[in-house]
Amino acid sequence: MSATVTKDVTTPTLYVCHVDKIPSLHPCAKADAALTDAGVSHEKIVYGKGKPFGLGTKGTRADLAAVSGQEKLPVLVLPGGEVLSGSKSIIGWAKQQSAG
Repeated sequence: MSATVTKDVTTPTLYVCHVDKIPSLHPCAKADAALTDAGVSHEKIVYGKGKPFGLGTKGTRADLAAVSGQEKLPVLVLPGGEVLSGSKSIIGWAKQQSAG
């Protein structure tokens, strides 16, 4: 089973669907790269190993849905419990951090 998703984090925590060698065009890789490029120290947890693009996961990620309201990755959980879903939201947040 995958890691359990929680809002109780002390550092930004990015949940992704693959191991470190994900293609650079994949949403999980884009989100991870944006955080790194913005200088955001974060933890990366492989949540959906072996399930690229969320294929065959509908109804199987109850803890992810409970935290984020949906079952797709990537998901970024921030200290304090704020949750960002999807690479566009995560990239936008990361850009704000590097600009501020």
